Amino acid sequence: MSELVAHLPVVCLVIALAALAAAAAAVGLARRASAPGAPARALSVRERAIVAAAADALFPAGGPIPVSGTEAGLVEYMERYVARTPRPLRPYMRLLLHFVELSPCVFGPRRARFTRLPQADRIAVLASMSQSCIYLRRVTFLSLRTMLSMGYLANEKVARAIGVACCPTPFERRRAARAPGEPVAVKPPSLAPGVTA
Repeated sequence: MSELVAHLPVVCLVIALAALAAAAAAVGLARRASAPGAPARALSVRERAIVAAAADALFPAGGPIPVSGTEAGLVEYMERYVARTPRPLRPYMRLLLHFVELSPCVFGPRRARFTRLPQADRIAVLASMSQSCIYLRRVTFLSLRTMLSMGYLANEKVARAIGVACCPTPFERRRAARAPGEPVAVKPPSLAPGVTA
């Protein structure tokens, strides 16, 4: 019981931050729903800005791979990713983005929104989240990093830079080009170079 009392201020801060993030996500949904004639988007303008800021903090320009997160199209990737997600799960994805946006207001290093921080502070926020003793912060970081990494590695320029052949449909069967009626040549499986089963 004494451990719970000792951590009570931090628990209250996390709950307050989650409530603020939920309120911000709800306001974003209401604004998007009330904009007449606007194209239907899965993410609001603010959410797209959060994705762009996080993408460039995780994958900065001039890093080991010379393509930044926004140059790799991560904002558009996340837009499509959220649009493909079942509708009941989308608010949780938005909540995740708003949690990242408001996290520095509670945990620092500077008391400002994530998108208003300089690049070095954004990187510090994400590094702090990745090693936080608060499980919710670590899971938020891991979820964000996973989604953005999938989009980054799906980019053709990034794939070429790391020497991978980009294939947008890796699990679909490929048909070999052959003439109609020509038998299919089947090779025995190879166990090692020069050894067959």
